[in-house]
Amino acid sequence: MRLATIDIGTNSAKLLISKSAPGNTLRPLEERQRIIRLGEGVDAKGVLSEAAVERLIETLQEFQVIAGRWDVERCIVVGTSASRDAGNTLSHIVRERTGLHYEILSGEEEADFSFVGAIAGLQRANGNVVTCDIGGGSTEIVRGTYRGVVHECLSLNIGSVRITERFFSCQPAKPRELEAAEGFIRKLFADSIALWQENYCLVGTSDTHRLLLDLQHALVSGEIQTTMGPLSARWERLRNTGAYAQKLSLPQVRGWMKNLVQMDQSDVLALNPEKLKGRSDVFPAASMICFELMHRLAQQSITISKWGLRHGVGVKILRDGMLRE
Repeated sequence: MRLATIDIGTNSAKLLISKSAPGNTLRPLEERQRIIRLGEGVDAKGVLSEAAVERLIETLQEFQVIAGRWDVERCIVVGTSASRDAGNTLSHIVRERTGLHYEILSGEEEADFSFVGAIAGLQRANGNVVTCDIGGGSTEIVRGTYRGVVHECLSLNIGSVRITERFFSCQPAKPRELEAAEGFIRKLFADSIALWQENYCLVGTSDTHRLLLDLQHALVSGEIQTTMGPLSARWERLRNTGAYAQKLSLPQVRGWMKNLVQMDQSDVLALNPEKLKGRSDVFPAASMICFELMHRLAQQSITISKWGLRHGVGVKILRDGMLRE
């Protein structure tokens, strides 16, 4: 069975073409990503702009063409935080303009599918796990086991686009703006997340986590020094912390956050022009969310999964034959 799963987030739209594979999982065949900033202005106004909706429709039509080339049997589109803010009107618009069914996930459903994708994208292991998916509009946190048992799901209205639009007037942000954003993030995590007693592995399943890991590897290998010229002392200290195959340490995440919030947008983009295009303005806020969660949970490292929400939707469908239980 060939399947197309499309994840429409607050900042980006992601397409996964996959087919079923042994072990109730999937094999990716092609992946595409477009920055559409669907949630532009939604935090303040509560509605989607016409321009944002047009960007969504154009991207879905492009993805339909790609899916057609693979002769997929099913095409599933799911919307997350910005779509929840916009309401059911968006589903009707997508249906009329593209013929696609647009499923708006609840926060708990989004967390669950992200958890399934994160676990499927890791090597098999035992024990307890907490997954974190940092999006543009929300952050999903799930506590469970590597065997797929879910103990608790949280979806918090805290994302890179939402924090950037709400608190920052420029880039780099002003010290008082950074302080306000940091206080908001820290308080929300303190009010929402209990300090779990059991030992567990913290797993990052978002593009933010994967990009931070890529940047750390590039810094250690010297690629970033080539693009940025001579590195300052703070960059050298971060470079000397090394890199791990699939992990980031708390000092590494802290170091990236402290550097990113002091950089202008062009310097952030220069770190990785391909992957930071369309997200260089919100990436500092994303790094703040990543660090504050690790700090809240007293985790000294975070394991990075190669898969996320769209993979979780695919695994669920290929395994169970349906989107929901």
